[in-house]
Amino acid sequence: MRCLHPHCPMGDGAAAWANVVDNPLMNVAPDRRAALVAGLAAFGALANPATIIPLPNMLGRQRRTLLALCPCLYNQVGVRSSSRAIVHFCEIALGARITSANVHDAFKVQHPGLPPPFVFAPAQVGQNGGTIMEMLCSEVLTNEQIPEMQLDADRWPIWTMPGHVLLNEGRMQSLKAFGDILIPCGPTNLVISVKSEAARERLLYSSNAIEGVGFGFFNNPSEFWTASRMNLYKRMGFSAIYMPDETHVAVMEHVLAAGVVSNAVNINGTPLYRSLSSFG
Repeated sequence: MRCLHPHCPMGDGAAAWANVVDNPLMNVAPDRRAALVAGLAAFGALANPATIIPLPNMLGRQRRTLLALCPCLYNQVGVRSSSRAIVHFCEIALGARITSANVHDAFKVQHPGLPPPFVFAPAQVGQNGGTIMEMLCSEVLTNEQIPEMQLDADRWPIWTMPGHVLLNEGRMQSLKAFGDILIPCGPTNLVISVKSEAARERLLYSSNAIEGVGFGFFNNPSEFWTASRMNLYKRMGFSAIYMPDETHVAVMEHVLAAGVVSNAVNINGTPLYRSLSSFG
């Protein structure tokens, strides 16, 4: 995830705060530029624990844009962190971009009960867990060369292919009942339903009989290994469900031992259950 904070630990931030202020998205009036650059000079390296620094005066729109361009700032300001920023702090903790190979490790970073911890944490917690899961999946897709489509001024996706659309943002929210992430493709679009650690019935009924893909950090293999549950997933339209590698191993070992391995294939005759490390 790109962060323009000049002191971003990932090492690809802007050369100086002046470059951030001059970003066209900030749209700073010339007579306000010098004061804004001077005010941002106080924001140096990130701290652990987080240290609150007051933001300089700017328009509300500019403040939102600044925080979006520089998610590291959520370590330094008294504002509840965005879900995208949480994902950024996860990749800082891992010291690597989030891909299929390490997305489960990234999930553990933001999980309050699992190691490893944040290296630099947001100053304010309380983010929506479901949205964080969606952003983790979105970040994997982006780093696997299926980037998120940006929104135009009217909040519609700027159509680029390959790409993916977040159905819980902008004008596409009218379609959020179908799932969380849309990947346009043929012969049918793919819709990804993102969940956290528990599938329960929420995953089962989230595919809506279209080409569904499940993505989650499921930790209970027994939710997946009965023949009846596998048949229900296929009936509801799932062509693949991705889960942590250790959960996948446990599910498939049980399925094999129970003699129902023939149920663990989708309508195309390929595996229904797959490991997160193969998601990309």
